[in-house]
Parts: sequence; structure tokens; C-alpha cells
Amino acid sequence: MKVNTAPQPPPISHAHHAPPAHIRALHKSHQKSALTAPTVLDFENLTPNSSSVTITSRINASIASTAFSAFSDGSEDTTSVESDVPVYKVAPVPGLLVIPNLIPPSIQKALLRKLLFRDLSDPRHKTNLHAHYHLPPLPLDIGSYFESPPGTAFRALNTNGHDLSVDRMLDKKLRWVTLGGQYDWSLKKYPVDSSSLPEFPPDIRELVSSLFGITAQAAIVNIYSPGDTLAPHRDISESSSAPLVSVSLGCEALFVAGVGDEEGVVVRVRSGDAIVMSGEARWAWHSVPTIAGGTCPEWLQEWPEERRGWMKGKRVNLNVRQMWDEL
Repeated sequence: MKVNTAPQPPPISHAHHAPPAHIRALHKSHQKSALTAPTVLDFENLTPNSSSVTITSRINASIASTAFSAFSDGSEDTTSVESDVPVYKVAPVPGLLVIPNLIPPSIQKALLRKLLFRDLSDPRHKTNLHAHYHLPPLPLDIGSYFESPPGTAFRALNTNGHDLSVDRMLDKKLRWVTLGGQYDWSLKKYPVDSSSLPEFPPDIRELVSSLFGITAQAAIVNIYSPGDTLAPHRDISESSSAPLVSVSLGCEALFVAGVGDEEGVVVRVRSGDAIVMSGEARWAWHSVPTIAGGTCPEWLQEWPEERRGWMKGKRVNLNVRQMWDEL
């Protein structure tokens, strides 16, 4: 997939800058707006007048099929892609690419299982909870937090804190997990020494490389519930100008992006959609003002079988980035 070359990133000190007024306004005005609002770009319902959206390239069907088959270890029989997948560019935000319905349902489920069963359970991949609770390695006979027995609880690190039950952890408190490069949220930077980092999951790295052409070195897996938001920000801590790749799973959401002082767009994203921020859009301000309840695809609502119905009220977003151009 061809992408635009990004300009040099803003100085790392700009990571603490406030978003421009027009992005704040766009975010705020869509916190309670309908997914069908006229200001929203909906790639399943593009009108002939959607002149700001055009097909810029396509992902080869054979390449996609091979990538999906390899990711599923050949165990899925529904990974064949029949035709090339269109990649749309959004004119108001140069370099912003949207790929609707890219990830097949069987691969979405496989990806969720790898992220939330295998990778979340790996203590090298830190979560928002590690700063507040003692999360020991799981016993060998328990494969994931989703399989933890009733009554499992995690001890609060603060002596005045309350322990956290596994039910509350999964339903309310778990917000993110980092893969590969472990991002420091307070300093807004990655470790300098790559040798100290846990390996990025090889199968996810290969899937991302095959589809998007970047070297996946770090990722943030965000777990949202309806009513959650993600405030406007820019991802400028990486030393690489390679594109940022985002894959949506579960409930639908609105995604805001903009560069400059005036332009901005609001995109409706569905389960299986991918967004690529390349070129000028690599350093764009972006946010998620709305997670829409009741929009998880029916075939995904009962996932996983170990905790039926959990995914019905969740949106999981895999946000992948390349930290360095050379290692």
C-alpha cells in the first residue's frame, strides 16, 4: 500500500501542547451527536457529492488473503479476499487514509483473542492498572484473565486502596495495554534502549507489515465502553515518520482528525475498519468523541465464549506505530 512521506515531527516538547480551538470544537460538538449526523463521513453511505473522498489505491486481494491466512495459521476457511480492497484518501486531511471493512470477521476474532488472551496476560506488556495494583503472572493452568475463577482479586499497591476484582477489572477498569515499546505516559516518550523492550508479537507484526508496509515496534490497545472518549492529542513521541495504523474492533465510534488551523473531519468507524495516518496526517490532531453502544456486530456480541457478551459493550482499538527508522 502506497503512503505519503511524512514531514519531520514536531519537537517532543510539543507533546504537551493544547489542541487548536477548531479541533476542540469539533470534538466537543460530536460527543453527543448521532453517527448519522450530516457532518460525519460514513464510508458505507457515501453520497455522489462526497467530493472530499476518493480512492487513492487498493490493497491487492492476494496479498490480503495470504496475510490473513498466515495470521490464522491456516485454521480459518473464511480468510479469502475476493477483490482488491479500496483505500480512500480524505482531502481535508492530507495523508489520512480510510480502509473500510478491511479485516474479515474470523480475523477480527483471532486478533482479539491474541490481544486480550495472550498479550494482555503477558506481564511484560504493561496496562493502566500496573501502577495501582499488583498483577502477578497468571497460574499455569489459567490461560487468561477472562478464564480467572470467580472471586479472583488483585491487591492494591496503595495501602489505603481497595483490591480489584477480576470482574471489575475487565468490565470497568481496564483501559489500555502496551505492546512492544512500553510508552511512558507521564514523560510522553519511549525507552531509548530497544534491547530492554519486550518483543512485539511476531504474528501481529507480520500482519501489519503485510497490509500496511510498516515495521510494528509498539502498539497501544485501547479498550473503550460506551460513553468513553479519547481527548484530542497528537502522537509525536516516535522518531520514525512511518504511518500510524489504527484497527477498530467491536462497537462503532466517531474519529476526529485535523491538521492546520481550520480543516478537520469526523469519520464513522466500524468493526474491521482501518485508518492510516500518513504524510502530513501522521502528526495530525485526533480524538474519539463518541463510542456508540448497541453497535457491536451481531456475530461479535457474544465473544468470548469464556465471558459471553463482554464484547457487546466494548470497542477495542489496536493502534500500531514504528518507533525508529533504524534499529
